[in-house]
Amino acid sequence: MGKFAEYLSGKVYSCKRCRTNLARHEDVMSKNYEGPSGTAYLFNSVVNIKCQYPKLAILSSGYHYVSMVQCSMCLTDIGWKYIRVMVPNQKFKEGKVFNRKVLTRSRKTAGKMSYSNNLLNNIK
Repeated sequence: MGKFAEYLSGKVYSCKRCRTNLARHEDVMSKNYEGPSGTAYLFNSVVNIKCQYPKLAILSSGYHYVSMVQCSMCLTDIGWKYIRVMVPNQKFKEGKVFNRKVLTRSRKTAGKMSYSNNLLNNIK
């Protein structure tokens, strides 16, 4: 299993399974995407993730090299990161992360938490 690399404060998106902080509300580029499991968000920046080896994928917007993304704590698949975009008008997606809404949740945090407090919250 992974570990928390960074804690975020304010309105954050977190892993629905283990509540690990993933992104700040300000990092959402768009909420107007549809993925295989429904609505999805495109983020400028995401933390506490583990990326798999990139592979060529055929998506609705064309051919792209993507890396599947997992929560670094519980290893739940949460989406993918665009590594290389083959379609010129989609180049803005390179380096961005596509998170499936069904696997993330929005919540307000008070600030930094200790690792042990977070583990106790997940057990309840």
